[in-house]
Amino acid sequence: MFLPNQTEDHRLMAATLERVMTAKGGTDIPGRLAAWPALLEAGAPAMAFDDAHGGCGGSPADLAAMQAALARFLPVEPLLTAAVTCGRILAAANATDATEAVLDGRMIPVLAHSEGFDPWQPPRLTVTTTPDGWRLTGRKPAVRHGDVASHVLVTGRDATAGTVILLCPATTPGMARTALRLIDGAGAADLVFADTSLPASAALLQGAAADAAIRDALDWTLAGLAVEAAALARAAIDATFAYLGIREQFGRPLATFQALQHRAADMEIAATEAAAMAAAAIAALDLPPGSDREQTILAASLATDTDARHCVHEAVQLHGGMGVSDELVVSHYLRRIAAIRGQAGSHDARAARLIDLEALA
Repeated sequence: MFLPNQTEDHRLMAATLERVMTAKGGTDIPGRLAAWPALLEAGAPAMAFDDAHGGCGGSPADLAAMQAALARFLPVEPLLTAAVTCGRILAAANATDATEAVLDGRMIPVLAHSEGFDPWQPPRLTVTTTPDGWRLTGRKPAVRHGDVASHVLVTGRDATAGTVILLCPATTPGMARTALRLIDGAGAADLVFADTSLPASAALLQGAAADAAIRDALDWTLAGLAVEAAALARAAIDATFAYLGIREQFGRPLATFQALQHRAADMEIAATEAAAMAAAAIAALDLPPGSDREQTILAASLATDTDARHCVHEAVQLHGGMGVSDELVVSHYLRRIAAIRGQAGSHDARAARLIDLEALA
């Protein structure tokens, strides 16, 4: 798929990530961090940070190369969440120790922000100041990768400071987590904070700076997910076209039937559009943070959602009944696209956010 500003370094890094994920099946590390040590060794998290924060990347093109290379392997490791979503917030907070810990594998952070389907709504979790720091009360449901996180970037509302982002170790007394399994096989956790105490140093950002950092992290996350969705659309097409070429009906390959050729052509059109929209989202990250950038990324995200969903649904249909079986990869592409559509705000919430921004323009 076409991606802007890709260099030879990006192609080499993509090849390295593909080798890591191809070898994943041979690891003896169980669970949802099977490939994590190899990803760390390959320097994958460093692609999300610039030189000033100890990385070797940090550009939109680096994000695109990483997401495009990993998509078809359906990783359940928290690379995008830890290195990109949380990485943007940690960088904005100048949390040098934390970014170094992410890069060397000592920390796996996740963002616990949304309390429903709309991440642009203010958090409802209550944060109050105490003589010793902060007290948290509330719930963060279905936090992606919350089951394997070592730390949580939890957002809450303080009556005076507004939005507050706090760095909370997963072992903090008073924070309970219940592990979940998501539709795409990745882990998650419900997090409950019952008068959970944190020191004053736990605060990363407050007020307008916290709100801006969350919006920036959402922009980068949605752009990365758009690339992943477009790459999955292409992978679904490749698998389907190969199947149509070898599966026979009435003594002829399915690829020779005109009705199926038309459906395949529609899939190709949708995948091409998804790639173009993903490239637009990545290019928009070079714009200054603000409404124009956010609108472009939201529009591209919605388009890739729709196009990728069309491609994977058609892939399953054209494979017949076995298209929904675990044995065929297209069923897993379908589940991952369903998860992407709800990973950083639901499809409807993103559409509503885009309408609100356009009304203010």
